[in-house]
Amino acid sequence: MEYQEYISLLEAFRLSLTAENDPEVNKIVDQINETIAHLKTGKYHAMVLTQEVFEVIDLVNKDMAFKGLKLNPYQGKVWDKLKEKAYRSYSQDRNALGFTGAFGVSS
Repeated sequence: MEYQEYISLLEAFRLSLTAENDPEVNKIVDQINETIAHLKTGKYHAMVLTQEVFEVIDLVNKDMAFKGLKLNPYQGKVWDKLKEKAYRSYSQDRNALGFTGAFGVSS
């Protein structure tokens, strides 16, 4: 999956969360903002970008499991698509989420 696909999914998910008035959701939004910024600049190696995407996934999973975060149907759809693409991409490559690493070589 290309950077732009991750950026689009993360932005859609972030926008859907901004209506929430919850400090835990704000932590997720902050992590999403940081991840999007790093994806847009492309200044980090593919493994760091992969780790950041999985940090977002981990934060949301923990909030849903332990803090009662409920996703509306739109949020759930975007969330499922993001997770599915991330896990599928990672399991196929086993190193990174299909991000291009140094010198244009897929990591």
